[in-house]
Amino acid sequence: MPPATLTQLKDKLVDLYGEDMIALFATMVARRHVDELIEGGLTTTTNRLSFGQDDPNDPSATEHYNITFGELLDRTDPACHVAKAARARLIVFAYTLWEHVYRPAISQECGLQRVDNDAFGDLRHYRNAILHNKGILEHDTKALTVFGKGDAIEPTNDELHNVFKQLVLALNDVGLRYYGEDPGFEWERRLNA
Repeated sequence: MPPATLTQLKDKLVDLYGEDMIALFATMVARRHVDELIEGGLTTTTNRLSFGQDDPNDPSATEHYNITFGELLDRTDPACHVAKAARARLIVFAYTLWEHVYRPAISQECGLQRVDNDAFGDLRHYRNAILHNKGILEHDTKALTVFGKGDAIEPTNDELHNVFKQLVLALNDVGLRYYGEDPGFEWERRLNA
């Protein structure tokens, strides 16, 4: 049975990746609905959609934000900058979990001053690029192969998938090196097994 700390981290990483899948699903449903409204003549791309907490039929209603339906379609495209920035934030959060929650826990459990892993070291470079270098990776990587030195870290769905897959599989190395056992983590699971 894999160490509980590694299993928890694996589950957190899978859940983080899942946030992108949920966002993609919600985005596709919203885009389809807006397309149907436009095609059905119920609105146009230039009409505005308002967001707020009040009943829109209340004369004193206020809005917090508004956007045209055309802008909404542009900003909910899975390949747009907004979607890529959201995926980059998931990478930053994955590193935060490693560095501030799980790495110290593994160190304590194993009685070590320091726990290292090349994939999570590369994740630090990804994080630093996103937060401090306009998304441009300044360092060569050792284990994460999705982005290389000089690349812009603006992950597509597939690139985010590969980052998280490599991180989950890297936990097997952490298990071997620090707990003396291979947790046997896999990325894909058979749907109907």
